[in-house]
Amino acid sequence: MTTRSPFDPPATGADAEPTHLVLRSTHGAYSLWPVFRHVPEGWETVHGPAAYGQCLAHLQESPA
Repeated sequence: MTTRSPFDPPATGADAEPTHLVLRSTHGAYSLWPVFRHVPEGWETVHGPAAYGQCLAHLQESPA
């Protein structure tokens, strides 16, 4: 049995629920972040809250 992390995608069927954010650090790094966690200092929300899949797509489209 595997333990799920809050950074993992939600269980199947929940992809429409806003569960994640896309964050960007002051250094230009990006992170997929669960909505219930406090956004750390030095990071800003650039997308979301949105479904995990939408946030992942945003990360894949964003320039690095």
